[in-house]
Amino acid sequence: MAEETPARAFAATWRNPQGEVVATTSARSMCLWPLLPWRIRFHRDGFEGVIPCRECPGCLELERQRLSSRLHEKYGARAEQLKLSPSTHPPTGGGRSGVRGFQLFVIRIWAPIELHAQLAHRLHRRPSLDLEPGMWRLGASSFALLSRGNQIPRSVLRSLGLRFRIEPLQLRRGRRAWRPLTAGLLVAREVYGEQRNRFYARGLPKVDRQKWEVRKVGSYSKYDRARSPRAWSGSNLVLVPPEVWGLSRTDRRSLRGLLTRASDPEGVRRVMGLVADAIGSDRTRIPVSAAGPKGRLTREQVENWYSENAKRLAARTALPEDRSVPLPSEGGGDTSSEHSQGELMPEQLQEADRKAWREGRKAKALRESLEIIERMRLKSTGKG
Repeated sequence: MAEETPARAFAATWRNPQGEVVATTSARSMCLWPLLPWRIRFHRDGFEGVIPCRECPGCLELERQRLSSRLHEKYGARAEQLKLSPSTHPPTGGGRSGVRGFQLFVIRIWAPIELHAQLAHRLHRRPSLDLEPGMWRLGASSFALLSRGNQIPRSVLRSLGLRFRIEPLQLRRGRRAWRPLTAGLLVAREVYGEQRNRFYARGLPKVDRQKWEVRKVGSYSKYDRARSPRAWSGSNLVLVPPEVWGLSRTDRRSLRGLLTRASDPEGVRRVMGLVADAIGSDRTRIPVSAAGPKGRLTREQVENWYSENAKRLAARTALPEDRSVPLPSEGGGDTSSEHSQGELMPEQLQEADRKAWREGRKAKALRESLEIIERMRLKSTGKG
């Protein structure tokens, strides 16, 4: 029976110079694609880290968590005081949760992104809705408002013919309660455009800013974004990404493209769910043991690898004889070829990413690739 992957393979780990795991931490907010990690880093008081890209799911999740902390500081910490304050009027709609006094509701409205600001402005001009200041975009197709009631907003939105959903906020859950309002930060920035903010909110506590110094790495050293450390502490500990992050370069590129095209939080969740399922189903093929000498492959294993690789390449690159196209230099045109997404990604991601591959792969290059693979196979079998 294949050995199961330990739970820590899915978590980031702090390791000592001997490679031993000292502690584990969540990797949800860890940057997947740091900027020039082999060249520049930030540091302060003995702590050093890579420069985040601010575009990957980990960086966007970190921004979402920070916004949740600001919202919790404004509403969650003061909820008990507002509930007991005589100046606080009771909610106009009587929440379903049965909480007496202070209660908040998230109103999600589906509309094109060009109408988000206009609709939010019109609704905020209605005092009876009892809306909190602010608007939060939830992708390109919907946005959210924060209200202290649910009955009057429900009737008003129905009269306007808008598609909406109202759900209460469970403030006792702390920062996790704000996920329905902050999920739009997980959508790629390209979906919103350069001139649109992802949220507008007045009165939120300011973000605590910390000053870091950026320095250049003195000597170049090879850096693997999937396995190399993300941070270095003053006590000679390094923060290493999860061991199941060993996606191939092709898979990482396709993942970035799919996340860029996901236009709402549900789309991002579906993409990340597919990736998690793919990694989970193939985790026994990902090395999760401690660093150490690797065993040598047998001659039979090497021959089988070259043979299977040649078959896969031939299956996806071979052109039918009756559909051959002359080269551009001979007056012909280019022909699109199909490329595999790798062994870790499911068929759904493969089908979605084939449309994004660029055209222009020439028939001559395909034939040369097959010839190279065949020569390598013959060499490995001793016939070359």
